[in-house]
Amino acid sequence: MTQSAADSEKSYKTFVKTIVETNKVWGLAKDDTWATSSSAEFEDTEVILFWSDEAGAKACAEDDWADYMPESISVVEFLENWCVGMYSDALLVGPNWAADLSGKEAEPLEVALDVVQELKEKGKTLEFTQYDSQQEFEEQVIEALEGEE
Repeated sequence: MTQSAADSEKSYKTFVKTIVETNKVWGLAKDDTWATSSSAEFEDTEVILFWSDEAGAKACAEDDWADYMPESISVVEFLENWCVGMYSDALLVGPNWAADLSGKEAEPLEVALDVVQELKEKGKTLEFTQYDSQQEFEEQVIEALEGEE
């Protein structure tokens, strides 16, 4: 059974809170390839799947992804490299998808902004490598999102 919109949103909020707590984002990888799925909402759009824990990633390592292994990256790498890069490539984030491959499809910069907001709420500051500060990263994300309107 696929996730309801309410369950998808709850799962998304858990994703954001958990990755801020653990400083880890999980994906399924085989060599340099990460697990992706076709968007259910947008034609010709790919969704890269990420989880807030290893167990969530492992639960989806079947069928086409049976030989994929859970792999973790830091939250900074997720924000700077993945979210920014996925935005440039017009890809979506699939946060904490269920084993039936259902879940929220989110814009990468919106996910990045939600993560930064959660970091601020928790009083955490990350050391970015491609930006001078967490605040600069946040400002650039907001600027990019406002530029779309």
